[in-house]
Amino acid sequence: MKKQWILLLVLLLTMSLAIMGCGDEDAEADEENGEEVVDENGEDNGEEDAVDEDNDEYEVVEGEYPDGTYRGIFEDSGSQQVSIQFSVEDGNLYDISFRHLFYGGTDYGELEEGDALYGIYEQHLQVAEYFEGKPVSSITDLYEPGDFVDDVDAATGATLRGNKVLSAMVDGLNRGLYSPAGDYVIELPDYQDGTYRGIYGDGGEQQVSIQFRVEDGKIYDMGFRHLYYGGTDYGDLEEGDALYGILEQHEQIAEYFEGKALNDITELHNPGDFVDDVDAATGATLRGNKVYSAIRDGLNRGIYSPANGYSADLLENIEDGRYRGTYGDGGDQQVAVQFNVEDGNIQELSFRHIYYSGEDYREMEEGDALYGIYEQHIQIAEYLEGQPLETIYDLHNPGEFVEDVDVATGATLRANKVFSAIMNGLSRGIY
Repeated sequence: MKKQWILLLVLLLTMSLAIMGCGDEDAEADEENGEEVVDENGEDNGEEDAVDEDNDEYEVVEGEYPDGTYRGIFEDSGSQQVSIQFSVEDGNLYDISFRHLFYGGTDYGELEEGDALYGIYEQHLQVAEYFEGKPVSSITDLYEPGDFVDDVDAATGATLRGNKVLSAMVDGLNRGLYSPAGDYVIELPDYQDGTYRGIYGDGGEQQVSIQFRVEDGKIYDMGFRHLYYGGTDYGDLEEGDALYGILEQHEQIAEYFEGKALNDITELHNPGDFVDDVDAATGATLRGNKVYSAIRDGLNRGIYSPANGYSADLLENIEDGRYRGTYGDGGDQQVAVQFNVEDGNIQELSFRHIYYSGEDYREMEEGDALYGIYEQHIQIAEYLEGQPLETIYDLHNPGEFVEDVDVATGATLRANKVFSAIMNGLSRGIY
């Protein structure tokens, strides 16, 4: 199988963006805090085309994706908004369904016919119907949903949600198979030595947050930073609790993969081969898939903490356009960024969401005890303005350009999270 992460970049980063909106008016984001005008449904109306509007033909390079089921997510501004599942068979899409649709405080999956916003839910169903049997490459049609979705206008904001559905589908492809249709192998690219962090979330809750180290193409020191399913925090369970066995199963996963090659993570699709008591009661089979998805997400995001320097090869030939990415950990989404790429340089980086340990830093005012951390994020945006994309690797050493990086503020860690969010945006392709 081809190198999926790079293929996805080629797939989406070789295209130009032409977003169709009926009646939308541009509203500029605040340059310092990333605030944007929102409509009555909680959606941002600050969309601006970041590429040549006259180029409406997409040059598509189709990736090769193994047959099976994929899951992807798009989250933004503090709440997961789109969780999607779809199947691929012979390069075509089937069985698209939305596991979670949440915008502006409304759960659209819970709406009933007759509700004021039910039409938005129907539009998502039209999206699913439209792509049934179409090639994977056709997902770029979501840049112009007005061509196949009824009533795309400013009131419903479907144009914007088309972008979010696209981002979620790309995320699913980036993560690789959630459930294989048969036996398969993967050939992952070479990854730089260092520490990686990845997440898998679904149904409105982050469920798996994982950290691991890569050395010479092998996995070491795997640990779960967050395990949360169905309202239960498994990391807080103690021996003797009814569900403690599930925590032990995750510990067995970590032990099993110590020193194994990255390509061996496909074994997580059949955890019964190495994890005790995999059965319907514990649901460990499903969690094996989620761990796999979280690992792939971590690899897609690039090094969280480098071990021996870095290479910026993956940042070459990035298409001009607007990007959005997120980093979440420990049960909370923490960083959401938006930025433009122009001629290989990063432009107009803003933070749509900065949230740590119950604190919303964008809501702070000068004089608040933690306001300095917010200022450090602004310094990051100012430092990166107009710089080549590879400059984002400087975020691994923020003390060289951000003031007062120390244990009290924890800015060093947050700079890594900003890096992860930017890389997540690039891996999703043009927003």
